[in-house]
Amino acid sequence: MADTVEGALSGIRVLDLGCGITAPHCAKMLGDYGADVIKVEPPQGDPARRYGPFPHDEPHPEKGGLFLHLNTNKRGVTLDLTTRTGASLCRGLAAWADVLVENHAPGYLASLGLGYDSLKALNPRLVMTSITPFGQWGPHSGWQATEMVAFAMTSRLFAHGQPDREPLRYAPDVVSFQAAVTAATATLGALWWAQDGGQGQWVDVSMQEAMINNVDSRTLITTYSGRSIGRRDRIAGGGYPSGVYPCGDGFMLFAAGGDRFFRRLCRAMGRPELLQDPRWATPDVRAPHKDEFEAEFLVWLVERDRAEVFRVCQAEGVMCAPILTTDEVFRDPQLVAREYFQQVVHPVAGEVLLPGPPFRMAETPWRVARPAPQLGEHNLEVYGELLGIDREDLVRLRATGVV
Repeated sequence: MADTVEGALSGIRVLDLGCGITAPHCAKMLGDYGADVIKVEPPQGDPARRYGPFPHDEPHPEKGGLFLHLNTNKRGVTLDLTTRTGASLCRGLAAWADVLVENHAPGYLASLGLGYDSLKALNPRLVMTSITPFGQWGPHSGWQATEMVAFAMTSRLFAHGQPDREPLRYAPDVVSFQAAVTAATATLGALWWAQDGGQGQWVDVSMQEAMINNVDSRTLITTYSGRSIGRRDRIAGGGYPSGVYPCGDGFMLFAAGGDRFFRRLCRAMGRPELLQDPRWATPDVRAPHKDEFEAEFLVWLVERDRAEVFRVCQAEGVMCAPILTTDEVFRDPQLVAREYFQQVVHPVAGEVLLPGPPFRMAETPWRVARPAPQLGEHNLEVYGELLGIDREDLVRLRATGVV
């Protein structure tokens, strides 16, 4: 077993019945700060094991990049919950746990005798966190949905992109990870209550609601005015460019701003005389001449690389950032200085570089105490330690397909 170091959540016991991203990432966040997490997979493994990328492009159930990232600091067991014996063993694990995290369809675990009401009778202090696209009840609760479906039903997709084009989605998996972080936060709140009052509760996390809660101004405008707010043009208030623009070696993002930011941008461009041009002298006259300003702006951008654009814009207080490529982020000086990415050695996948802590705690730091488990790696350890199952019994359970 891995050595133990006191973490912020040391002593907390978590049962991860999830697959894919949402529940496993929620459980990972707890494990990375010290909780003892047991990941329960079906005998064939979490489907995330089959998702790339794979180290060295070698497909292998122990080398799935997504699985390796989402399941650090977990002990791993296999268990077929659909069998009577498997469900019974799961109830034994739930009696041990402080927290159970899952992302199955509403009603699925209850159909196996593993719903919250059944588990609460065994373990009144249990916090059970369920993550689904639309929540445990309501007319859409039974719908199957990918993250894209949940995102489309938040109104956030409708508000993204250019007004004369189709809506644009966020980067892949943003909704799943947002829901997972929301679930981890909610779980800690429920856990605090359980430890203070001795009673657990069921935490119902809707991916749709978690994303809407991550509100933007357009949602608030609709709330206050009753008007549906759609996509905006790249030239924002005061004629200030907003959106993604090309430059000499890639792309820059310019955030929305007003008149003062327009003035700063002209100074950053080394073109303060543009502010005297009657087409751009005041916010009121800029909008009809936005294309003409963009022509000047784009010429300035494409003659410079991102580093220079960022440097001169930072000096003038212009809100912008270089858009890093997937390989550049590993060389970003800020992330390198903070030693963000962590080298983890997996017994099958070898050395892999994984994302590091989402936040820093000075006294109880984040750490990778163990790599993601191999399939069924801790069956003997966990079932023997927690349920008293010896090696011979485990062999019989494996022969009958329970583990």
